[in-house]
Formats: sequence, structure tokens, C-alpha cells
Amino acid sequence: MRLLPLSALMLAGALLIHCRHGAGAGGAPAAASRIEPLELSALGDLRDKRLDQLRVSANGALLFTRWALSDGGFDYRVVQLPDGQPVWSWQGTLQNQLWQLALSPDGPIGFVFLPLGPEAPFIIFRASGAPIPMTDVEFTGGAWASGSHWFGGSSGAYNADGTLRGKPVPDWLKVKDELFMPGSRPETLRYMHAGNVMEWDGRSTPTVVGSWQCAPQVEQHRLSPLEPLRFSSDGRYVAWTLKASKALTVCDGESGLDFEISPNPAPAAWADNRHLWWLDAGALLGMNVLTREALPRIPLPEGEKAVSLAASIQPPALFVGTEQGHLLRIPLSH
Repeated sequence: MRLLPLSALMLAGALLIHCRHGAGAGGAPAAASRIEPLELSALGDLRDKRLDQLRVSANGALLFTRWALSDGGFDYRVVQLPDGQPVWSWQGTLQNQLWQLALSPDGPIGFVFLPLGPEAPFIIFRASGAPIPMTDVEFTGGAWASGSHWFGGSSGAYNADGTLRGKPVPDWLKVKDELFMPGSRPETLRYMHAGNVMEWDGRSTPTVVGSWQCAPQVEQHRLSPLEPLRFSSDGRYVAWTLKASKALTVCDGESGLDFEISPNPAPAAWADNRHLWWLDAGALLGMNVLTREALPRIPLPEGEKAVSLAASIQPPALFVGTEQGHLLRIPLSH
């Protein structure tokens, strides 16, 4: 990928944006300090392609990129950070857009499903070994548990080596895989169902650990693999898109209050428990959702247009893909 011009780097280095409330609720950063171009050798052959999808693990160890190709297909790649070593890749055209991908929150491992045909399996990819195809399983999707030793969803749980860990959760046909996230305790998952926050170790029966007041709004929101809903790291808030109006909204799981962030669907990412960032006309907008205070707008240098967005939590940083094929990292500081 091309190096940004020196003028752009100087402009980025001079971009000091301070949030008036500093760290805000949750004690995490909400100010952008500089914009850094990421030049990763494993992505160098995709120069000038449109970088339309980004995901990053919570600890910043793995980065997923999807690039739009001129023939209408896509190039999917997962690399390690910071060195950019390749972990997994695929290129082609899918039968539909129901692909799934989940990165573990604190380890160099993840899983992916690509709808290539009736025999298409889930694949576990990892930085330390060859990918593991999960054949003859009934897994439908979900999330990685904290600790990264297992993952699960409504249809069951599996260890990181692909072996079965546990059976489906109760009432599993009515539980949505999109509502799973890493648990607050080690080696657990949380998921939202029937107005409750459930905690699960993948083996024993899930237990109720709280209430979730956003349950009545679930059917009003689009749960899409293209730009999946985004939970804040503590699970209190969820950012999602309305089916009818396409507006990007945030729901508070404690109060059930649902409020609009953007009138249009947009990639969004949580930098911590309270600060949400999203894309607007090629720039970045942010908000402290607890106080509803807007964060200063972040334009990209040299007139570049952001089209994809992701965020790591530790270290806190935003990752931005541009229409011109650049990958940028924006560290967040107090």
C-alpha cells in the first residue's frame, strides 16, 4: 500500500483532539492524538482496492480486512498485528452475504464461515497453526469466550481445537447468535435472551445474571452480518440499525432507552464502555453515549474518505479503511 505524502503525515501529527470530559465514564480514552498509516506487507498486493470491511480483536492482536475487487468479488484476509503476518485468507464471490466471522477478544484465533455451498464448513484460523475445518457440526454462529479457549452460540459450544464442548443453550431456536459476546468472567460468554443477560461456561446450564431492557426492540433492528451490531465492552449499550428507517441507533440495556445516532446506516465501533465512533460522509464522528456529548469530528488527511471502521480496546485505537485503499490507525489517548 502506498505511503501517505509527508504533508498528510504532518497534518495527522498535528491533529490533537481533546474530549472535554477526558476519559469519561468507564475510565477509557476518548481523544484522538494522531493518524498513522499502516503499511502491512501481507496486504501490499491489494493497493488501491476499496477496503470496505474491518474488524479487530479487542486486544489488537488480529485484524480482519475485506477488499472489493474489480470483478465484483472480494478478498478476505486476517493478519497479526503489529507485524502484519498472514493468518488466513480467501478470495472469490460468495453465493450470498450471510458470511460470518468472529475474532477472539484476547488471543490470536478466530472463526469464519463463507457460504460457498451445502458443504461449506466453519473454519477456525489461528496464528500458531494451520486452519481447522469444522465438518459434521451443527454450529450456527456466535462469539468467542473471554480467554479464547472456546466459542459458542445458540446451537452449542466448541473448544478452540474444534472439538465439542457443550450442547445447545435452552430454548436455542429462539436465541439469536448475534446477541452473544465475551463474558465478564474468564472463560465465559454472555448472551441476551427474553429480557435477561445470561452467562454461560459452555458446559453447564446458563444462569441469569441481570436484565436486558433492549429485548422489546430486537425485532425492530436489522441484525446483519454485513455491519453487525456492536456491544459496548461491558454489554450495557448496543449499536444497531433500524429495519424501517435504516437509522443507526443505540439502546441502553439498563433503561431500554433507544436513541438515534445517525439517520443513515454506518459502520460503528466502541472505543470503550461509553464512547462510540461511526462514519459520516467519509469522516469520523463520536459520542459519549452516557452524557450524549459529541466528540470532535475527525477528518482524514488529503481528502481521503473512510468507508470501514473498527476499534481495539487494549490498546485503545480506531482502525479505518479508506475508499482509496489505505489502512489507518488512530491511537486514542486520555
